[in-house]
Amino acid sequence: MLISFERATEIANLYYNDIYHLCLSRLKKEENAADVTQEVFLLFQEKYEGLEDEYIKAWLYKVADNKIKEQFRAIAKREKELIYGTVFGSQTSTDILYEMEEDNKVTPEELEEKKNGILSSLSEKELELFEMFYTKHLEYKELAKVLNVSEGAVRTRVYRLNLKVKEKAAFIFMALLLLFMKF
Repeated sequence: MLISFERATEIANLYYNDIYHLCLSRLKKEENAADVTQEVFLLFQEKYEGLEDEYIKAWLYKVADNKIKEQFRAIAKREKELIYGTVFGSQTSTDILYEMEEDNKVTPEELEEKKNGILSSLSEKELELFEMFYTKHLEYKELAKVLNVSEGAVRTRVYRLNLKVKEKAAFIFMALLLLFMKF
């Protein structure tokens, strides 16, 4: 059974402002809060049939909370792709970099500086492994032959390299995430 227009209007009149203000308090941008609020009420219209009246408010708040978390995950994913894409030379990072520059005025020079900071923290052997694995996309077996070590040793080295890069990038990631959210 679909929700009637009158009932949908009644629910929106009762809860729209509360949901919107929750979203705005967490997301900090009016357009993002409006988008998430709209998503919540659209989903409510789809799921209305299974809800009892006494649970509608709680359901709306829980869905809003989940949608806000989805927004933060999307931001984090974009930021992670930006960091790793910039460091690892991913093709998709170009689009994200452009969006970040437009949204936050993050300059390519700043990102290049961060990338160079991460790469300069690597030893000569780590840089060589980094280039072969992430730039040339050599497989573990191929790396083992080139480096004259076992495949297990290569996996361990790549794992440790990845941890080191993640550690360095995490600081940059958090700074960019805070910048993007503009508290």
